[in-house]
Amino acid sequence: MPRRTGDAVAIGGDYQYKALTEGVAIQRFWHYSRQLSIRRYLPPEAGDQVLDVGCGSGTVSAFLGTFGANVLGLDGNPDAVEFARRNFGRPNVTFEQALVDETFGSRVAADKIYCMEVIEHIYAAQGEKMLTTFRTLLKPSGKVLLSTPNYRSAWPAIEWTMDKLHLTPRMQGDQHVELYHAGKLQHLAERCGFVVERMWTCCLVAPWLAPLSWQLAEKVHHLETASPHRMGSILLCILATPDASGVREA
Repeated sequence: MPRRTGDAVAIGGDYQYKALTEGVAIQRFWHYSRQLSIRRYLPPEAGDQVLDVGCGSGTVSAFLGTFGANVLGLDGNPDAVEFARRNFGRPNVTFEQALVDETFGSRVAADKIYCMEVIEHIYAAQGEKMLTTFRTLLKPSGKVLLSTPNYRSAWPAIEWTMDKLHLTPRMQGDQHVELYHAGKLQHLAERCGFVVERMWTCCLVAPWLAPLSWQLAEKVHHLETASPHRMGSILLCILATPDASGVREA
């Protein structure tokens, strides 16, 4: 079985940090929207044991740590892990190098696992192994927040344009090798023993409003995530074990 151990293009260890803090307003809001979704739909509680799988520069891990959770960020890029340790390491926020489809050794059972725009970077079989691993690492009441580009939205055109204009390291084929939509992601999650408790999208219009008004972009983001229509460029879902799930929103 082919296995990816990293992207085909070099990604700097500070990439996500720079995108969040130094990019143009559209890019900054795109990355900031992860924090908005976490805060609204699956914030950790103080004392939770949390994994941030594919943590990159550590920006999401650092955000999770502000809730008082004990966060372990995991990433296969040694430069990213070093950057995250140096800039975001805290008593309750630590980082280790590991590939996302590994079992991560012996860990304390996790209350929550966050995996933000990672699964598209690995092959389908690796994605299935990763979610199966999540199932074994979670507490019976634990949940997963997963996000990935939505390939039944405007995202393919956005990705093509960004690649053609060299606005980011090339995505199609070099970073992104597995393309997801709502039905495909739900089928994978259920095959791995999860119930899709909620599925939604974001980044339809909101990021494009950020250069005009950050406050307006936030308001539109909240409207987009509450919509039953899945037209946004980023697909998100909350996965739960069958015993822990609430009302299912397929």
